[in-house]
Amino acid sequence: MIQTRNWIATTGGPHLLIADEQLSHWQGIERSRDHRDPADQSDYARACRVTTWLGSIACHQGHAVVLSGDAGDIAWYSDGQDDGGFLVQWLGVDDERLIEPALRTPQMRDLLESSGAERLEFETGASGAMWLIDASERGSDLRDNHQALTLRPGSYLAKAAYYSSPGLSIVVREICRISPPHGDAS
Repeated sequence: MIQTRNWIATTGGPHLLIADEQLSHWQGIERSRDHRDPADQSDYARACRVTTWLGSIACHQGHAVVLSGDAGDIAWYSDGQDDGGFLVQWLGVDDERLIEPALRTPQMRDLLESSGAERLEFETGASGAMWLIDASERGSDLRDNHQALTLRPGSYLAKAAYYSSPGLSIVVREICRISPPHGDAS
């Protein structure tokens, strides 16, 4: 099947969403020994210990959003206004063209608004640029498997839920801007 989106894979661990300003501080798998050992405080080990679809871990002077819980490539579906969009994790998809219409259904809205949806607030850096990467990679040495997401700077709410319909099994993480940076009225 032809894929029309940039699907970001990992080497088996979680994905990471990290602000451009924090990216060079992410060390990935460097100095990692055993991610199951709580004494291993490497960036990758800490990310691997997140088992939910949304988690937050410290990175330098900020935080990184860990996208874990299931194995599968992730693609970005922007809202086109730099205020958010959807991170879609491919679990079982018969045809990629089924995804975008599913994101706009009342069933998807209800699922993401339900009490069962995971929620996490996070801040972008001053630039608003966020990177979707394999958590095992060093931020200062990214290879081909990453994507920059263009968002307006500010606070965001991520909501995550599992969605399935005939021919489609995905984890959806909706990203919505909730406020501009402090002192900015944009």
